Amino acid sequence: MIKYFSTTLLIVCFLFISCGSKSSTPRGEVKDWEKYVQNQKSLAIASYRRGNYKQALEDIEEARQRSKRDPEVYLIKGIIYYGLKDYVQAEELYEKSLDLDDDYLVANFNLCGLYIKTNKPQSAIKYCQKAASDPLYEDRDKALTNLGTAYFMQGDINKAKSYYNRSLEINPLLVYTHNELGKMHLSLGNEVDAIREFKIAIEGYPQYDEAFFNLGFAYLKQGNKPSACSAFSRVVQLAPNSKMGLDARKHIDSVCSYSN
Repeated sequence: MIKYFSTTLLIVCFLFISCGSKSSTPRGEVKDWEKYVQNQKSLAIASYRRGNYKQALEDIEEARQRSKRDPEVYLIKGIIYYGLKDYVQAEELYEKSLDLDDDYLVANFNLCGLYIKTNKPQSAIKYCQKAASDPLYEDRDKALTNLGTAYFMQGDINKAKSYYNRSLEINPLLVYTHNELGKMHLSLGNEVDAIREFKIAIEGYPQYDEAFFNLGFAYLKQGNKPSACSAFSRVVQLAPNSKMGLDARKHIDSVCSYSN
């Protein structure tokens, strides 16, 4: 099954995809065209992972032409358009996937993440609640975190904290949740708690550029410029050409005694 989870950007973004299938094919012999569709979906996922979006779209369109009622085809195509930052097309494709199967939890989850990315928390809540309501959904912890983020975006701190805590009850090591919880603490002026959460996130995922950026900002609010500059420098090392990397460099240039 395709799996895509968005952090806040997110919409994270964690960008992890695993391959599998949501197929309604009955047991028994699989027809050649069904094998072909599954193969094209796998090829599209592989092309997406390599960053070859053009080829990925060609591959998934071949699958769509032969299987126009397969919700996973539209999900994969939506993920590709999300990678292209064409959020309008991605939204339409996720919705098409859900038109075919409104209980498709992965599509609900992805649409929730897209709405967080595009600053539509009320819409995000609707779809993440669907994913989070199933105790057997494998990414329920992330869906709960997204719910927390959506409520945080609306200014409902109590609900946000409740969902973050529920997520951590399921998966205490989920770095995305610790990063989001840290952002909540930082917004409330609780720099000590925020720093603790960002450090937990970084310990779990040492390449987590957003957590390093948030850590730097928390240290900056504390007045701890050396630690802030160290964290911002790590962002530049990890993602030098990203918007976050460029913003980190600006902080380095403005508050540090050196520049990278």
